[in-house]
Amino acid sequence: MEWKDVSSDHDPVLNILGIISPDSLVTSFVQVHRSLDLEEAQDTLVRDTVGGYIYIRYASRFVVRNAEVIVRLGEKEYQFDYRNFGIEDNDAISQGAYFYNGDDLNPQPGETYTLTVSTPSGKSATGKTIIPPLAQIHKELLPDSFEVNQDLEINWGSLDNHNQLINVGNYLSIFNYYYYYRGGPCGIAQEKLIGPGVDSWIYHREFCDENTFGQDWDEDWLLLQLMSMDQNYYDFFIKFSQQDREYSNLFIGQGGSGRNYGIKGGIGVFGSVTFDRTFIPLIQ
Repeated sequence: MEWKDVSSDHDPVLNILGIISPDSLVTSFVQVHRSLDLEEAQDTLVRDTVGGYIYIRYASRFVVRNAEVIVRLGEKEYQFDYRNFGIEDNDAISQGAYFYNGDDLNPQPGETYTLTVSTPSGKSATGKTIIPPLAQIHKELLPDSFEVNQDLEINWGSLDNHNQLINVGNYLSIFNYYYYYRGGPCGIAQEKLIGPGVDSWIYHREFCDENTFGQDWDEDWLLLQLMSMDQNYYDFFIKFSQQDREYSNLFIGQGGSGRNYGIKGGIGVFGSVTFDRTFIPLIQ
């Protein structure tokens, strides 16, 4: 078998994932990656300091660690700095992101934030997002506790021009490492996409035959989390995922194209979300 050299005139582009949020549940961040050309290796050696120790490890060339990342609200600038998430269990440097180190970034609904990303190699991209209305669960309409085999009506503030997403789960399966990896209780975790104008949902635990390991419901809580999202976030994470995906194949021709939502000069998404969360004791 003979090998054939493959060439490409691809010009690498920036791949941005940026999320702005006014809530403490989600820290605003910007992740900067780039595409590679055929001549580049996938990994490179990097030197990093974590907890006072120096690590030299292989890390992905996709990750851009030396970009200038600035988020703006009008004339106000917020400089985001690169930060690693630390050393993972597999002893590889995790993919980091850019965060704002100050305490005066306080996004509010209706505000327009812009993004500028530039790299020493001359690559650049910009972005724009408008903070969506606050997600608001009507907690005063919820019962004091929830019996696991009953219905639960969940009410929230409807939005006329934005989509929302509600997640229901139980506290132990989300925050308890040991319990999560044992599978958690069957049928509790559910998710529902909420269109504009919708303000309620009847939640009911799904029944199945899975062994729930003798869960004591009196020690657990039902977690309700509502997220509202701007159009960029919805288009990238939800609408696009429901469409027919493009694909690539080495033998039949050109592959898929990069998507960009709220991003110019690159691919990816620059969006914004807001959250509301509450807990209800579970009872048998």
